[in-house]
Amino acid sequence: MSNGSPTQGITTRTYKPGSIVYFENDKSENIYILKSGLIILTSQKLETGEEVKEEVRPGEFFGVKSALGRYPREETAQVIKESVVLVLTLADFERLILKNVNVVLKMLRIFSNQLRRIGRAVREVLGETSTINPEEELFKIGEYYYRAGRFNQARYAYNKYLDYYPNAKYSDLATKRIREIDSGQAESNIAPQPVKRKEVETSSEELKDFTLDEDIDSIPVKESVVDEMDDFLGGDDVSGSDLDLADESPKGEDISSMFYDAMSLYSQSEYESALQIYKKILSQKSLKNDAENKIYQKAHFEIGRTYFKMGQYNEAVEAFSLLMKKFPQSDLIVNALYHLAMIYEVKKQFDKAKSYYQKVISLAAKEEIGKQASRRLKNLESR
Repeated sequence: MSNGSPTQGITTRTYKPGSIVYFENDKSENIYILKSGLIILTSQKLETGEEVKEEVRPGEFFGVKSALGRYPREETAQVIKESVVLVLTLADFERLILKNVNVVLKMLRIFSNQLRRIGRAVREVLGETSTINPEEELFKIGEYYYRAGRFNQARYAYNKYLDYYPNAKYSDLATKRIREIDSGQAESNIAPQPVKRKEVETSSEELKDFTLDEDIDSIPVKESVVDEMDDFLGGDDVSGSDLDLADESPKGEDISSMFYDAMSLYSQSEYESALQIYKKILSQKSLKNDAENKIYQKAHFEIGRTYFKMGQYNEAVEAFSLLMKKFPQSDLIVNALYHLAMIYEVKKQFDKAKSYYQKVISLAAKEEIGKQASRRLKNLESR
C-alpha cells in the first residue's frame, strides 16, 4: 500500500492485489470510496453463517455503517486488483454529503436495500410464519444472539423487549438473561463444541474470543509470565516448537491471501485446515511491508486461538507463549493473556486464572476485553 498526499482532508491510498484494507472486527471511523480497481467485502450470513462476498465497484462507498455507528467492522475488505481508494474521516464525509445531495440519495438507496435484505434474513432466522407476533420475535432475537455468544446485542434486544413488553410472557426470562450477561454467568451457560479427538480434554464452558479495538503502545510482559507458561507445558522449550518454522519457508506465497483463506476456513469451523495455513504463514522467510508483518504476528495469535477452539490447550499455551516471546510489544498480547486466563480456568488452576485476568484488567480496563475479564474474575472470586 502507498499513501498519496491529503487533499482537503481526504487521503488517497493505493493498494496492491492481496492487500487488506481492514479486517472484520477492526474499529475505525474512516470511510472509503473506491476510485479504481476491485475490492471484495467478505462477511457471514446472519442466518446460516455462510460466507458472503460483495463486490465494491468504482465510485462506491464502503465501511460507512460501522464508521457512522462507531462499532467494529462487520466484514473484511480485500483488494483483488490494484486499487486506488479515497479515505475520508467522519468530518470529511459530513462535509461531502452536505454539499452533494446526490451522494445522500445514493447512500439512502444503498441502506434501504441493505435493510430489506437484513429484514428478510432476520425473518428466516426467526422462522417466518403467516402470523407475526412482534413480542415473541423480539425475544427470539435476544435468544439468537445470546446463544451465539454475542452478549451486547442480546442485552440490547432483551432491554428493548422489557421496554415494550414489561409484563409479558418472557419478561422474567429476559430480566434473568440480562442479569446473567452482566454478571458474566452467560458465558459459562453456553456449552462449547470442541473438535472430537481422543486426546482432547473438553471444557465445561464456552470460551469466548475477543479482538482489541485499540492499539496499546507498550505492554510489559514479565519473564515470570512466560515461566508460568513453561510450567504449564512441563518445562518444554517453546522456542524449539513446530510453530517456529522460519528456516523452512517456501518462497513466493502471498501472505495476505493465505491469511484470508485461513480466516475463511476458521469461520466455517474447519480448524485443522485453517491451522495448516496459519503455520505456513509462519514459515515465510521474507516479509515485504508493515502490512505483512502485522499479518505474520496475527498468524501467531490465530494459531493459539484455533488450538483453543479445538480444545487443545497445551498447544494453545505454547502458541501464545511464542507470540509473547517474539513480539512482546504486540497489540495482541492482551488478547493472548485473556485466552491464557480462560485456559487456566478450564484447567481449574484458579489462582493462575485470577492472576491473568487481573493482568488483562490492568492493561485494558476500559476496553470490552477488560470488562469481560473483570466479570470472569468476580465469578471466580465468588466461588
